[in-house]
Amino acid sequence: MAIPNIMQTGRSAMVAAKTGIATTGHNISNANTEGYSRQRVSTHAAESIGGQFGKNTVGTGVAVSRVERLNDHYIEKQIRNSQKDLSHFEEKDLILRQVEDIFNEMSGDGLNRFISRFFNEFRKLSEEPESPAIRQSLRESAQSMTNDFHRLRQEVVAVAQHADQRIEGFVGEVNHIAQELADLNQRISWVERSGGSPNDLLDKRDLIFRKLGSYFDVSMSQDKNGSFNVDIKGVGPLVMADRAEHLSVEGTPANRSGKPEAGLDILSSGNVLGTITYSLQGGKLGALIEARDKMIATVLDRLDEMAFALTHAVNQIHSQGFNSEGISGIPFFSPLQEPNRAAEWISLSEEVQLSIDQIATGLLPESPGDNRVALAIAQLQNEKLIDHGHATADEWFNSMVTDVGIASAKNRSSMLQEKDIILQLNKVREQISGVSIDEETANLMEFQHAFDASAKVIQVADDLLKTVLSLKRD
Repeated sequence: MAIPNIMQTGRSAMVAAKTGIATTGHNISNANTEGYSRQRVSTHAAESIGGQFGKNTVGTGVAVSRVERLNDHYIEKQIRNSQKDLSHFEEKDLILRQVEDIFNEMSGDGLNRFISRFFNEFRKLSEEPESPAIRQSLRESAQSMTNDFHRLRQEVVAVAQHADQRIEGFVGEVNHIAQELADLNQRISWVERSGGSPNDLLDKRDLIFRKLGSYFDVSMSQDKNGSFNVDIKGVGPLVMADRAEHLSVEGTPANRSGKPEAGLDILSSGNVLGTITYSLQGGKLGALIEARDKMIATVLDRLDEMAFALTHAVNQIHSQGFNSEGISGIPFFSPLQEPNRAAEWISLSEEVQLSIDQIATGLLPESPGDNRVALAIAQLQNEKLIDHGHATADEWFNSMVTDVGIASAKNRSSMLQEKDIILQLNKVREQISGVSIDEETANLMEFQHAFDASAKVIQVADDLLKTVLSLKRD
C-alpha cells in the first residue's frame, strides 16, 4: 500500500470519528427535546485494495454510511393512539366537570329544594287558604323555582357555547398543523432527493402527526417519495404530500342529533357532501361534539321535560279552582305548548304576577275555607308526573344529577388509566429512542480517542514519507 493511501485511511477514520462526535453532541443537546429520537452513526469498511485475485488485500479505512435515528414505528403508533384517547377523555372531563359544578349544591339551594319549598308553600296554603302572607310566600317560592330553572338552563347552555368556542379554536389549530405537515413533507422529500438524512425533520413530522391525531381519528400512509398522506377516518384526505385541506366551522340550525341552535358544524374543503361534524371520531373534537350533542343535550332535554311536566300538572289543577273573586280558569304558570326550551320559558302567569288574590285554593266559588285545589297541588310533589308516569320531580332531578356524576367518574377513571398506559409507552420509547447522557458521554470519549488515534496514523504516515524522501536525496 502506498504511503498516501495510509494517510487516506487515517483521514477516513478521522472523518468517521468527527461525525460521531458531532452526532453525539447533537444527541446531548437534544436530550430534553420533545419527540427527539437518538441518532447513531452507521459505518462500513471501505473497499480493500490488494494483489491479484484478492491476495494480500489491505483495508483502506472506514466510510460513513449514514446517520440513522433510532425510532420504533410501532411504539410511535401506540403512543399516538393512546394520546388520542387521553385527549378525548381529558376534553370530555373538562366539559363534565363544568356541568357537575352547575348542579353542585354545596354552596346553596338546588332546584330540587326550590321545588320542595314550592309544594310545601301550597301545603301551608291548604291549611290557611285565606292567609295573604302564605300566598305572598308561595308566589315568591314559585318565582325562586322558575328563576332556578332559568339559571340551570342558562349555565348548561353556556357550557355548550364554551364547547363551541373550543371546537372553533381546535379547528384553527388543525389547519395550522395540517399545513405544517404538508410543508414538512416537501422539505423532507427535497432532503432525501439530495441524498441527505432528514432525521430531525422526521422527528418533527412524527411529533406533529401525533399532535394532529389528538384532535380526531386519523390514518397515515406513505407514498413512494416518503411523504405522509393523512386521512380523517370516515371523511377522507386531510394532507396529501405537500397539499393540505382546510377545515372551517359554521353556525347551523338545531338538528336531531342534539346540536343546539346556532351550534357549530365542521366542514372540510375536500368534502363536498356537507358537514363532517359527526364523522369525526375520538380525540378532542370528537369529545366536544359528543359532550355538546349528547351529554349536554340530554341534560337540557331533561330539565325542559321537568319544567313542562310541572307547569302542565299545576296549571291543570289550578285552572279548575276559583280565586278569591270567584273566577276560575286562571293558570298558575304561563302555559307552555311543548317541552322544548320549557326550562327557559317557565314563568308565573300574568294574573298571579299581578295579584296574589288570583291564586286559587278551592273548587267552589265564594268558599273561603275550601282548600282542595291547594291540597291537590301540594300532593303533586309525590306524584309520578315525568317520564310517562315513572318518576316524581325529585326522582327525575336526582337521577339526572346522578347520571352526570356517574358519567364524569367513569370518564375520569378511563382518563387516569390512559395516563398510566402513556407513561409506560413513553418509558419503552425512552429505552429505544431516548438520550442517555451517561452513554453519550462515554461515546464522546470513545470518538475522541478514535480521532486522536486516527491523527496518529496520519502522523506516522507523514514520518514514513519524510524518511522515503530523505533516502531519495541521499
